[in-house]
Amino acid sequence: MASSGRKLAGKVCIVTGATRGIGKGIALQLGEAGATVYITGRTLVAAKDSKVGGSLTDTAREIEERGGKCIPVQCDHTKDEEIQQLFDKVKREQEGQLDILVNNAFNAAKAIFDQMKVPFWEQPMDMWDTVNNVGLRNHYLCTVYAAKMMVPRNRGLIVTISSIGGLTYLMNVPCGVGKEACDRMVADCAIELKKHNIAMVSLWPGTVRTEQSSVILSQGGFDNMGDFDVKKMFVRVH
Repeated sequence: MASSGRKLAGKVCIVTGATRGIGKGIALQLGEAGATVYITGRTLVAAKDSKVGGSLTDTAREIEERGGKCIPVQCDHTKDEEIQQLFDKVKREQEGQLDILVNNAFNAAKAIFDQMKVPFWEQPMDMWDTVNNVGLRNHYLCTVYAAKMMVPRNRGLIVTISSIGGLTYLMNVPCGVGKEACDRMVADCAIELKKHNIAMVSLWPGTVRTEQSSVILSQGGFDNMGDFDVKKMFVRVH
């Protein structure tokens, strides 16, 4: 029996994009609750001159310091073959078990903030792909692979990190469309997964003061945003 503080003992989880920010926070809590947590990201070890910081190694160390078990997997979520290799690894090492997937990977924050307040027709033509190849398409691919593992076991939970940007204008056009698409993907997948006892939900964390947003704030990246004080939107992760 798991102790009251280790309610996820014996569970296997994947958290994509867990080098820092929301993904890291979720991975820390899953590990502390007793789960075996696979974390992904592109940065295995943070560069010494990195302003943002964060790495798979850092997150894994913090999870283990909390008594959890973590397996860092370097993965570029723009590459289909690396996504498949991730799930093949989990399936092989955990004998087909996967209980929780958290779709969190996102690599467009800097591109979005660099183009803040620039109208969509003046932004780079590849902005759509920059925002949605990882922030949407990758989430679908991960969901497909996770379902292949969860359906035979008739259990599981898939969480996709989205935002209020799916309901109202936020940052730019590709971002808003991508968030709404994430929410619709979740709703439709949930219908097909329900009969297999698998839940799929969207999670809207709000505007979080992550490592990346903290750097942007310190550099005045949210200045000149009109009458509304954007800085007051941010909440700090503890």
